[in-house]
Amino acid sequence: LPYGNTPENNKCSMVKNIPIPNNHFHKRWAPNASHKGHIKTFFNQPAKKKSRRLARAAKAKAIFPKPVSGQLRPIVQCCTQRYNIKVREGRGFTLQEIKAAGFPNKQTARSLGVAVDHRRVNKSEEGLARNVDRLKAYKSKLIVYPLRAKSKKARAEARTKRASEAIQQSKGARYIPGFRIATTRAAEAPRTLTEQEKSRKTYGFLRYARRNLSFVGIRIQRQQRKEEKKKNSAK
Repeated sequence: LPYGNTPENNKCSMVKNIPIPNNHFHKRWAPNASHKGHIKTFFNQPAKKKSRRLARAAKAKAIFPKPVSGQLRPIVQCCTQRYNIKVREGRGFTLQEIKAAGFPNKQTARSLGVAVDHRRVNKSEEGLARNVDRLKAYKSKLIVYPLRAKSKKARAEARTKRASEAIQQSKGARYIPGFRIATTRAAEAPRTLTEQEKSRKTYGFLRYARRNLSFVGIRIQRQQRKEEKKKNSAK
């Protein structure tokens, strides 16, 4: 073949109907390159792992006897119709839950390691009872330490004991012991369908139930009007 950019050479170089290769593989490794920051390295990963572990141990020693995992949080349902069958950890307990569990006010609850969210509102009796039981179980296991020991010897002994216990609780303590939220549901065992389930038309049944739900308010108002009309006619 002749040399150079000739029609004959271009015709032979294209094997398939593909884009013309024009890739850019220029990496900007140098710190003084025009495009800085494109290549990031993490050669300090082992050192960061060690520093995080030491920081966790220091934090546990500083905040002991408070749990390393943080405050106690409620069990809430996930949002939207798709995920509302699942439960997760919420931001904080409602004021109604705090009052029902026996705490005098939200400041006292927060001082004892309970997260409070004044914006959340309880919408079901089941959710309220579940979180109230959770708070009562937490109160039954709660130990309140004195702020300051009287003698120097007692303070020194408490300091050494706190240090040893804090390091123990910092190892894998992501949740408060005994209060981890089980996010997995127990699977229902397989069973045979009943005669009523076989004869029921599920789609029509659900549609009829949704329709009745949408007419609840209208039917209540209609019933109230009828009762008022009877009372007025009786007079």
